[in-house]
Parts: sequence; C-alpha cells; structure tokens
Amino acid sequence: MNKKFAIKIAVIGFLMLVLLIPLSMIEEVVSERSYFRDHASRSIAQSWTGKQKIIGPVLVVPYIQYYKQREWDKNLKVYQERKYSRTKKVYLLPEKLSINGEIITENRKRGLYNVPVYSSDLDIKGIFNNKDIIKLSKKIGNNIKWKKSYLSVIVSDIRGISEQPQLSWNNKQYEFLSGSAFEQQGNGMHAMLNILTSAKEQRYPFSFKVNIKGMESIQFSAVGKSTNVDIKANWPHPSFIGRYLPSTRNISQENFDANWKLSSFSSDMPRLIKNCQKNDCQRFLNNTFGVELINSVDIYHKTERSVKYAILFISLAFITFFLFEIMKNLRLHPMQYLLVGLSLSFFYLLLISLSEHMAFAYAYSIATAANVITLGVYISAILKSWQRSAGFTAMITLLYSMLYAILVSEDNALLMGSLLFFSILSLVMFVTRKIDWYEVTNKLSNQAVLKKEEVKT
Repeated sequence: MNKKFAIKIAVIGFLMLVLLIPLSMIEEVVSERSYFRDHASRSIAQSWTGKQKIIGPVLVVPYIQYYKQREWDKNLKVYQERKYSRTKKVYLLPEKLSINGEIITENRKRGLYNVPVYSSDLDIKGIFNNKDIIKLSKKIGNNIKWKKSYLSVIVSDIRGISEQPQLSWNNKQYEFLSGSAFEQQGNGMHAMLNILTSAKEQRYPFSFKVNIKGMESIQFSAVGKSTNVDIKANWPHPSFIGRYLPSTRNISQENFDANWKLSSFSSDMPRLIKNCQKNDCQRFLNNTFGVELINSVDIYHKTERSVKYAILFISLAFITFFLFEIMKNLRLHPMQYLLVGLSLSFFYLLLISLSEHMAFAYAYSIATAANVITLGVYISAILKSWQRSAGFTAMITLLYSMLYAILVSEDNALLMGSLLFFSILSLVMFVTRKIDWYEVTNKLSNQAVLKKEEVKT
C-alpha cells in the first residue's frame, strides 16, 4: 500500500479516536444533568410526599392467653402450679377487598426540572369475618380473653393524607388515628374497634375513602382472599410495577385505566401474614403491585441514546470526505476533518441545553437546523461546490431525521438502529464497489512523484 495513502487513513482513524474525548465529556454532562434532575425529585419529595405504598387493611385482634406451669418451689421443696398470662395478636385478612382509585397528576417544577406528582381518591371496601377467632377460641378454651381489635392500614408516607379518614365498620362509624399500630411498620393509620364476638360466625363489612398524595408511583397489596383494584389516571405513560401485572389495561394518549384481579391462592398472603405474626414480615410488606408514572423516554435518556450514534455520523462524514478526495481529486487537510467532527459532536451538547428549556422535538429541530446550516456553509467552501455541499447536508439531515425516529420510539429503537447501521454500511459498499483501491493508491503515488518533480524544476 502507498505510504501516503496509509498515513492518510491512519490520520483519519486517529482523529476519530480524538473525537471520542469530547463525546465522552458530553456524556458526562448528560449524566450530571440527570443527577441534578434526580436531586430535584428528592427535594420535591421532602416538601410534598414520596412514592406511596398502601398495605392492608389488616384486622389486628389482640388477646390475653392464660396458662399454668408447674415449677419447683425451693422453699417448700415441692412442685407448684402457677398461673401466667401473655399477650398475643391475631392478624386477619379480608375475605373480599375492593379498591377503586382515580389519580389526578400534575408536574411540580424545581429549577429547570419537572417531576410528576399526583393526588389520588381511593374508595376502599370489603368484608372481614371471625372464623379464625372462633377456631382459636375453641382451641384454647376458657383460657383466653379478647381485647379491642383495630383495623390497620400501612401507608409509606403519611404526610400524603391531609384529611382524617372515617371508617364505616359493620354500620358504625370510627375515626382513623395516625400510626398503623402495626409493630413491624409504624407508618400509616388505624381505627380502634369493639371486641369481636367469638361465639358465632359473623361478617363485618367495612368501607372508607381516603385522599392520598404522592409522587411518581403508587402501590397496593393483595391482602384479600379476593382482591379487585381499579385505577384510572390522566397520565399517558404508565409503567406497571410490582409482583403482578394488571388483568386488563387501556392506555390512550391522555390517560389510562387498569384493573387487577387477584386471589389469596396466587398471592400467598395467608401464609405470609402468619409468618408476619412471628415477626417475619419482610415478604408480606414487599408483596405489592401498582403503577409508576414515567416519562416515556426523558430528555436525558434520549440525549444519552443519541450520543451513542455520534461515532456513526462522524464516520460517515469522514468516509464521504475521503471519497471526495480520491474520486474528485480534492485535498482536504486533517484540520478540516477535525472541525467537521467537532461540529457533529457538539450538536449533542446544544441538544441537551435547549431541551431543558423547551419541548424535546423543538430543541432537536433547532439543534439540527443550526448544525446543518453551519456544516453546509463550511463544506461548500472546502469542497468548492454548492452542489456537493447540498448533497452532504441532505445526507446529514436525513440521518438526523432517522435518529429522531429512533429516539422517540419506545419499542423498536434497537431494530431501527440496527437497520440504520446496516443500511449505511450497505450504501458505502455499493458506492465504492467499483473502486480499484490499488489504482487509487498508485494514482496518489504518481501525483506525489509529479509534484516532487515540479518542485525540482
């Protein structure tokens, strides 16, 4: 291979490696701005409320169990039977649980950053029964004394409840008090009830409404023998999270609604609540499901993804220039390659800075127009032709348009990106299919010899 030809290729490759430095710096800027956004989210959570998780309701029934124990009396030197008592609790789950909720969302702003928050109206109702109380009474007999029970609801951030809810229990009204009174998790609310009957089987219908404010996500637990949860929200980009996906869901450009239908057979909650009575509540508390309010692809994630395609743009620009050099007998200096590469690189910095102040589509359009115009004017001078410049800028504009389609696509981004890479490689191979590279190197070698002779003469 001709030495000059090899040096030219090596210099172009070296310039591409050099341009990775500003690209990596731009990626760091994007990561830093994303961190500031997360910090703004945490700051809003401190003054608003955080992500909400509602677990329950659970009916807690305390009781005193009396028992006798034979002990050795050292003074009398005989065994004596002494009476003791211990306080225990029974955790009861509802036979049926129904939650209907409507979520109203809004964006809270902190500096340049928007964070989705919500206010949810929840209508919670269901039925408990006293079957487990009767079973325990028969098992222990008269050595038991039931105490007042209470209904416990765990709420991860109690600041989200601004008004004190009222509980309707078996056609009687009770007030919820602050604190879940659940030993393993204190955040929430509870309502003190009467002593449950243990003589005959009875059902206890209940209902209450509560307005809960939160941020970004809300989750529930499938504590009922049958659990039905209906959620509606004016948000177009839900992400369903937790251990269970909704049975049905409808998502439009403005809102969504979702329904979960679960049974205790699939949720395994009866076994988990028994473990919780033995102070092993972690799996019970983590067995949740719900929805997260997300931006389909936020501006920082979009920009981060777009930077990954920067080396493709730079490579294609350099290949185009190199083909112009060998096919049109032009001579381009490495500095011209570098300036064009820097212009293509700083497009992404311009994009992220603009998108923080306006819609991403507008920011992308302005950044693309600015970069294409700058490149068009500069390339028309170095290629000495407006026609060649127009062809190059048309190619770059098409690439930016295809990149935008990839960025806004949620499900087909990988497929579209792969097709773009393959199409460009195929195009370059098609354009250069008839080039005799040995003839090109010999031609460049002869040109170099002729120039040396001209200098000598």
